[in-house]
Amino acid sequence: MKLSDIHVQSIGLHRATEWMSPAEAKAAGLCDDDFPEDDLKGVQIVPGVPAIDMAVTAAREAIGRANRTPAEIGMLLHATSLWNGPEEWSPAGYVLRELGCPDSSGQVLNQGCNGMLAALELATSWIALRDATRAALITTATAVHNSPTVDRWHSAGHGIAIGDGGAALLIGRQPGIAEISAVNSTTVPQMEGIQRGDLPLLEPDPPLRPKIDVMARARENAAKPGHDVVEFVGLMMQAYRTTMFRSLDDVDIGPDDLTRVLVPNVGAAHIGVTMLQQLGLPLSRSSWDYGRSIGHVGASDYALALEHLITSGEVSEGDRLLLVGGAAGFHITSAVLTIGDLSPYQEYKRYR
Repeated sequence: MKLSDIHVQSIGLHRATEWMSPAEAKAAGLCDDDFPEDDLKGVQIVPGVPAIDMAVTAAREAIGRANRTPAEIGMLLHATSLWNGPEEWSPAGYVLRELGCPDSSGQVLNQGCNGMLAALELATSWIALRDATRAALITTATAVHNSPTVDRWHSAGHGIAIGDGGAALLIGRQPGIAEISAVNSTTVPQMEGIQRGDLPLLEPDPPLRPKIDVMARARENAAKPGHDVVEFVGLMMQAYRTTMFRSLDDVDIGPDDLTRVLVPNVGAAHIGVTMLQQLGLPLSRSSWDYGRSIGHVGASDYALALEHLITSGEVSEGDRLLLVGGAAGFHITSAVLTIGDLSPYQEYKRYR
């Protein structure tokens, strides 16, 4: 989907207060040798703050940075990532109430770590049909500190450690830090069982919230009749390639025209094979060098990386960025951003 005159006006974050390296986690008995020394450096940790409150903090910063008011928010899209609150409760309603938005639509997306990119596709479609006075707000957050069901160092799979944090993007017609030039997505439904495994579809009695172990579920799914791992990997690779090049083609550019590729922080091997190699680009052109210092912060990875690129001076006006990721479903989304005039946002440098 090619777009024009729709912008990321600002970024908001809930920032971490602590960090832990794999070596420190191993010394504390939290993990083994699952993390190569030349791969993950550490994860960011936010003790004692609910994920939804991190999302609120990030949203307030995004609104303030854009010099907008809560009354100008016409749509909120909240992307959940792991535990965001009780069942049959609305995290979107909570965020809107906390922000004081008087007349906004609130929606919740359940696409895990692809949630922010999926929300970006919906937000831009909504903005395209509205007048320039209303903005769309995307929020997300992940919190696994002391979680009874999520093991920071093991639940997401080999070489992936989950970080805590929250992020928000404010989307609108007014120019901002980047124009959204294209967004595309696809789903590979043949792969939905990988993150379901043998878990029942009927609600268990008594109620059950088992420990999350993505690799165990994948092994259970692989043992089912008719499961072809090679076929599934091929489907996933083709879906990534199709989605990435669809966005690049929309803007009439190629991989060599990209300044950076913003990726989920899920380890160099996975990022390299599924994304960078298919683009013909080295890992150094991705956001992984930064991402490996904070861990996989769910759907917040992209906003955190974009903030880092701006505050570190690694991007300038006219630069093209490709954002790409995937999550259980198997849902894949890509987007091309064109960096705008960053001079009004020099205050970002205080976060360096």
